Amino acid sequence: MKRPVRPSWTTIAVGLVVLGLLAFSVEGGMSWREVRSNEADERAASAAAVTQVEQLVGISGSTAVEDIERLLDGATGDFHAELESQIKRLQQVLADSKVKATGEAVSTGVVTLTDDKASVIVAASGTVQNKDTDKAEPRNYRLKVDLVKMDGRWLISGLEFVA
Repeated sequence: MKRPVRPSWTTIAVGLVVLGLLAFSVEGGMSWREVRSNEADERAASAAAVTQVEQLVGISGSTAVEDIERLLDGATGDFHAELESQIKRLQQVLADSKVKATGEAVSTGVVTLTDDKASVIVAASGTVQNKDTDKAEPRNYRLKVDLVKMDGRWLISGLEFVA
């Protein structure tokens, strides 16, 4: 009769170390993937916030229809509904005042981020000229932009000027 082969304590110890290293590697890989995903979401949410803020602060009377359509395309929820309800009045005010505006984001910071929601602070600068001004006047803005991720796209759900 043949005796069953029993592994030595050394073999068992090496096997346990290998299993531990394998588990550690899998955990590390999953953590790395999560960090990469969060970084990608931060970049995408920031980019969406920058785009919307630049469109908002750069809105002009002569391009108001196109400017507002771009804003609506990147908006959702109450923000979209509020903007949509004000379209005609906003276009009229911009045209009557002969507003010419420029603007660009100068810095951003993600305040909060979850799987499908984010808040981003955007600092922007630009110029505004209207029928009552001789030349374009400089402006500085700081806005808090709330976003939701829908179908892989970050959309603005709220926007407010902050001090």
